[in-house]
Amino acid sequence: MDKQFYKEELGSMIAENSKLKKQILELVMENAELKDMVLDNGGNYAETDGYEVGSPSDYEDNGQLELFDVSD
Repeated sequence: MDKQFYKEELGSMIAENSKLKKQILELVMENAELKDMVLDNGGNYAETDGYEVGSPSDYEDNGQLELFDVSD
């Protein structure tokens, strides 16, 4: 194997590396677009009027929080 062979091999490897880097970039961009689509369409939540805060359990009575015994 001579010097010319190694130069040709190196050239083909560099070209292939460049193609693979381009494919990786395209796939990363496609993946980001798909993630955006999922985030935009994935919720399927009902429209709210902005007054909803917390969960219903936040508004339930909790006897542990009473400071005074109201049964007396």
